[in-house]
Amino acid sequence: MTFTVLPGETAGLLGPSGSGKSTLLKACCGLTRPSEGEILLDGQDLHAHREAWRSRLGYVPQDDILHTELTVRRAVGYAAKLRLAPTLPPAEREAIVDRAIRHVGLTERADVRISRLSGGQRKRASVAVELLASPSMLYLDEPTSGQDPHLEASMTQLFRDLAAAGTTVVVTTHAMASLELLDLIVVLAGGHLVYVGPPTALLDHFKVRSYEGVFRRLAEDEPLTWANRYRKSPLHRPYVLERLRGVGGNG
Repeated sequence: MTFTVLPGETAGLLGPSGSGKSTLLKACCGLTRPSEGEILLDGQDLHAHREAWRSRLGYVPQDDILHTELTVRRAVGYAAKLRLAPTLPPAEREAIVDRAIRHVGLTERADVRISRLSGGQRKRASVAVELLASPSMLYLDEPTSGQDPHLEASMTQLFRDLAAAGTTVVVTTHAMASLELLDLIVVLAGGHLVYVGPPTALLDHFKVRSYEGVFRRLAEDEPLTWANRYRKSPLHRPYVLERLRGVGGNG
């Protein structure tokens, strides 16, 4: 599969369970290496320049990785000591920690143990850790799972704000309520690319009235059938071929 996410965009990876979203995300951020093909960041092969990109990539997995007996402030503060320059003055480091916590809307819960947070709040705390180093690329695996529609929308708006500030965001999601806030939608089915384009064209492409209907339509035919339909659609040229040429890709 081939697709391009442009700098400063928020891209959502959608698809039924088992379609390959998490696998693709891990390949894009360098955790796994594809058996063939390339992952290009600013035209550079990620795996050939992994050390140069290591500090510029942020990744939030599905599973929580923070120590649950620490408060949000202590957990994020501990991560800051590990990730930020050791010569950074303590007051400046604390300001960065406070800003990251504020960005994810956890200021009022900053002194609460992570074990006492809801699942959605724990995910937001994990996002705060990744924001410490102001990554160029931020990858998130199901960051809005377990959140109500209001929090889901606020998280998606946070991703848009990060993109506007220069961080390109790629997120896997099953949440449908806030798709219109994303710049680009990438849909996978059975390991095949079946849609790349704006959220405004998604329903028309699959000929459904709701985002949830996309999943019902995908179950009606084989993934390869949907992949072929997309390649023949008017979206394929501007959102795959022209984007690839625009960034100097060769497929």
